[in-house]
Amino acid sequence: MKQRGKNPQQNIIAIIPARLDSTRLPNKLLLPIIEKPLILWTVEQAKKAKNVSRVIVATDSEEILRVVEESGSEAVLTAENHQSGSDRIAEVAEILPENSIIVNVQGDEPLISPTTIEKAVNAILQDDSIEMATTCEPIHDIKDVLSPDVVKVVTDENGFALYFSRLPIPFPREAVKKHGNLEIALREEKNLISLYRKHTGLYVYRREFLLKYTRLKQTNLEKTEMLEQLRALENGGRIKVIEVSESSIGVDTREDFERVRQVLKAEKIVYRKANVEDALAVAKVHVESWHKSFAGIVPQEFLDNLTVEKREQAFRQRFGEANHKMFVAETAKDGIIGFADFGAARESNFAFEAELYAIYLLREFQGKGIGENLFKLCQKEMSANGFNSMYLIALEVSPYKSFYEKMGGKIVGRGNHFLSLVEYKTVTYGWKNLRENYG
Repeated sequence: MKQRGKNPQQNIIAIIPARLDSTRLPNKLLLPIIEKPLILWTVEQAKKAKNVSRVIVATDSEEILRVVEESGSEAVLTAENHQSGSDRIAEVAEILPENSIIVNVQGDEPLISPTTIEKAVNAILQDDSIEMATTCEPIHDIKDVLSPDVVKVVTDENGFALYFSRLPIPFPREAVKKHGNLEIALREEKNLISLYRKHTGLYVYRREFLLKYTRLKQTNLEKTEMLEQLRALENGGRIKVIEVSESSIGVDTREDFERVRQVLKAEKIVYRKANVEDALAVAKVHVESWHKSFAGIVPQEFLDNLTVEKREQAFRQRFGEANHKMFVAETAKDGIIGFADFGAARESNFAFEAELYAIYLLREFQGKGIGENLFKLCQKEMSANGFNSMYLIALEVSPYKSFYEKMGGKIVGRGNHFLSLVEYKTVTYGWKNLRENYG
């Protein structure tokens, strides 16, 4: 096995098996989605999981290796003759630290939710007796119940897997007997579909269990269903199944690929300069962000008085100011989901030329790098307009101070601010020499 790239060894490591050959959709991992290969979308999602500190792509393809490395991520070239994805990641796990926790993220899951990964990892972190965990999600479409491409799972009372199958399990015998076949039964008795769970194909293992499990011979059920996890069950292994609400789409067919492409296209983040016509949408983001992020932190009276109508009027006035500039982030589906605005410094007692007035992002879009991009766009524009330094003022109780520090802010002052007659301490963060990065 030949390892490429550098990354410090950590305890929780996501490995993405990425085989180039695929029968139903050739070279699917390299197919472009919004000018980026599918495999890189999966890598990005895995990196967003908060309890995963290292992501490695394990591939048999020099081309996938090159694409991943050129994107700045880590890749390992593995043998070509592995029978399953778990076997491929086990080759990588051999060189990883003992007692590591290994996350197997399928390479063809570009919509995998970081939250799904986090929940599966937490299942193992919170229970030393669990050596292997996976995830499932409710099925809402009758086609998915009947499709052999959608793997179903049933569990015991404690959430451990009893069986995985491409066939519909469980089988509602009496309902099928009554209606003639399963499809009609599912259409006539709407509650039946609640019995079914889709296996999402994410696995988490303790490293030593993974190495032991993959050294076992392939079993009859594994080869019959073509489901690698059955090898563990047939050999007495226990698999904890965590139900998640975040859905994903595994790309096996051209139809799957088009569905994913449409979702990502709708979620593509566009950054642009704002104008006065954006005042209402920006006001909505501003008010919702305060209500969701500062509830219980600042006076409820202040939040109650912070209305969309008032903020829209304030932003319309601000757009008329000569030195005011704003960037927004938006998607085709949701419209404006975040903004940041700035202008000349309003405080005369600081040796800083520009001020970041505000940066807000809807909570569901936080943690995806959007705030960082907005922040950098503002700094770049400041530099282009002749400003070489900037500052911002935050409440001492703000949950976002760590973000400002991550972006390189240094504490340069302290003060106070009143919200509904309640005094709050403030922290001033400063940035110098913007031209070094953006000039």
